[in-house]
Amino acid sequence: MKRRRLGAVIFLLISVLAFGFVLTGIEKLRAERDRTSCQNKLRQLSLAYLNYRDCNGCLPPLTDQGQWAQLGRGLPSVFASLMPFIEASPIYFQPKQAPDYYYAHSSVPFTYGEKDGTTGTYTGGMANQIWPVFLDPADTTAVKLRDIPMTLPDGATGYYATGSYVANGLLPWGVRKLTPPILEDSANTIMFAERPQICRTAAGETVYNLWGLGIYSPHMPAFATVTPTDPPGLWPTGQIVLADDVNPVQELRVGQSCDPRLPGKLHPGGMNVAMADGSVRVFRSDVSPAVFWAACKPAGSR
Repeated sequence: MKRRRLGAVIFLLISVLAFGFVLTGIEKLRAERDRTSCQNKLRQLSLAYLNYRDCNGCLPPLTDQGQWAQLGRGLPSVFASLMPFIEASPIYFQPKQAPDYYYAHSSVPFTYGEKDGTTGTYTGGMANQIWPVFLDPADTTAVKLRDIPMTLPDGATGYYATGSYVANGLLPWGVRKLTPPILEDSANTIMFAERPQICRTAAGETVYNLWGLGIYSPHMPAFATVTPTDPPGLWPTGQIVLADDVNPVQELRVGQSCDPRLPGKLHPGGMNVAMADGSVRVFRSDVSPAVFWAACKPAGSR
């Protein structure tokens, strides 16, 4: 009888250990799947940037404010400007369309046309759509989050969806007549990085990462962005720029606070970033701040 009980206990222990190994293996496979998916999406963004640059001779504007603004109404964000170069959807915002087409609430219906002549219906403006290409599968801070209200400079209220990626604010976004070295010799410059859809600070403030927000704001899809002084009156971003005493690749853990001023590591191996040459690299959380910020500054800049 004792031998039977001992055998049952041993069998149970072996079963528990085997189950644990299986779960560990599944978690590793999921992490690898998420990492690969994230890197593929960053490559899509890099290719879209390269196509935009080849067509226009410059980078897209970071916001729709200031000297190089497309419309000057705070509408297209840098990611919205790249949408025609990403085969993600037939829905694009055109300059002649009313602002509602860009930031309408999800209760507002719109009709769009396909290339084959057929039509379809969607609800909400373009920037209020949940685009998979802007979402990191490892980002669990939100699920299909949209209709985040934001007050625009003209007093209107726009509604936006969240994303998991941000643009490097140190690049000359939208600047025309760039010298060739800044455009051509920046292969080792970071273009896009990760940041969760929602950051809750240690003080309890909630900051969203709104992929379509085209104004200077803490909620804009960018990092290391200093608000220009011209034109005056632009809202501050409050973001950290070239801080050698701050770890730029923050660890993001469930239940802990997040710093929305910085990019964040959403994967166990490190933070995925898209480079200007279309490649994707990984920065570990223990990277030297000097090394990271050097990779954020384009060639030819000071």
